[in-house]
Amino acid sequence: MSGPEDIPARVRRLAEFLVANDLQSVRIERDNERFEVGRVVAQGVAALPASEAKPAASVRVDQIAADRVGIFRFARPAPFVGEVLDGDRELGYVEQLGIRNPIRSRGGGRIASILQGDGDLVDYGRPLFELERV
Repeated sequence: MSGPEDIPARVRRLAEFLVANDLQSVRIERDNERFEVGRVVAQGVAALPASEAKPAASVRVDQIAADRVGIFRFARPAPFVGEVLDGDRELGYVEQLGIRNPIRSRGGGRIASILQGDGDLVDYGRPLFELERV
C-alpha cells in the first residue's frame, strides 16, 4: 500500500494515460485503494482550427443521464452497444430507496456506448448511455 505522498504522482500518471489513449475515464481498484480519473469534454466551447475541422455529420449523439442518485441496473433484456431502438425503450433504472426509477431512451436511435455497469452507484447527471440519433 502506498502513502499519501504517492497519490498525486499516481493520479498524474493516470491522467497522462487517459489523454495518450484518448479515453474518457480510467479506474484502477486494488486492495482498499481505488483511483478514478476522468475528463469531461465540453461541447461547443471552442471551435477547432480550420485545418482540424471535420465535416458536419448528420448523426447527433445524445447522452442519457441519471436523474437521481442511486444504484443503476439494466432493464431486461439488457441493452447492448450497437442495438437499434425503433422508439422509446426502457434501458435501465436507478434504484433509490427501493423504488425503481426508469431510464428511457426518449426516442429511436442506436446505442453508441454504455457508460455505466449494472450495479454501479450513480449520482445526479451521471451519463449512462450515448445514443446516435439520425
